[in-house]
Amino acid sequence: MINLKRFFSNWQNVLALLLIGFFVFVAIAAPYLAPPDDPDNPALFRRMPGVRVSALRNPRPPNPAAPLGTVSGGWDILYSLIWGTRSSLRFGLVTALSTACFGILVGAISGYLGGSFNRMVLRVTDAFLTFPAIAGIFLFRLILAPGDAQTAPNALQSLAATLQLDPVMLALILFSWMPYARMINSNIIKLKQTEYAMAAMTVGLKPLRIILRHLLPNAVAPAIVLAARDIGGMVILEAAFTFIGIGAGLPWGILIVAGRDWVIGPGGNPLAYSWVYLPTTLTLVLFSIGWNLLGDGLNNALTPWAREMNHRFD
Repeated sequence: MINLKRFFSNWQNVLALLLIGFFVFVAIAAPYLAPPDDPDNPALFRRMPGVRVSALRNPRPPNPAAPLGTVSGGWDILYSLIWGTRSSLRFGLVTALSTACFGILVGAISGYLGGSFNRMVLRVTDAFLTFPAIAGIFLFRLILAPGDAQTAPNALQSLAATLQLDPVMLALILFSWMPYARMINSNIIKLKQTEYAMAAMTVGLKPLRIILRHLLPNAVAPAIVLAARDIGGMVILEAAFTFIGIGAGLPWGILIVAGRDWVIGPGGNPLAYSWVYLPTTLTLVLFSIGWNLLGDGLNNALTPWAREMNHRFD
């Protein structure tokens, strides 16, 4: 259990919750912070009003109509940052939590059953570790690519459209569960040898009950820490994939792509168009820092030996 008093006594944990709380607030309050043109179907991007289309090619500096300026194409940076918070939170949470749940399930079952089944699962896990996620993205893009207008989508395409899943999300889930599985697998194998686990097996409790009630609660703490850190990491990865042209296109990543040609201004001055990359970059950095600090705080709170080591070196 987490000692809340000890948890909140660490300023880094408070900072983590403040950063995460800020992004959650922005996501919830987006319709009020950046009112869309169509409230029933809000767009993720909006051009700065009152500007001719021919004048939208160059980024425009901060002004009353666009407080953080615009990128090439006239897209309002502040508007997209606010509405992009919803997409980024959803992407990070769905991807990291799905990855963690699948990895924990695989690791717990294989660790409990042990023997040949466990060895086979571990070999499959090692095989997935050797497969690059970027190749998985291309694979899912081919599988989920919509056909022509005359071809009805298959079951997988329909499911992905219904759940709003994209190739990057599916690839990251499929090729990121392995650390969770190995971590939980190792912990479950150790915990099976404890007296309380042996007693539960002796009295004839069902394996699922033993795993869920007696083993997993004592083995899952490291996975919770890793999942917290992965929420920010998944969004950073998606932005990186978008930057190189294979991402799903979350607004934050698209803003970076739209402004990359203006990072170096006239005469090699990197500050000439600083608004095209600084707000988005700082948003990504703060988003990642918040979740990483939360992961560190949970690590200290859920792992007694880590807390003792940190106290010893403070």
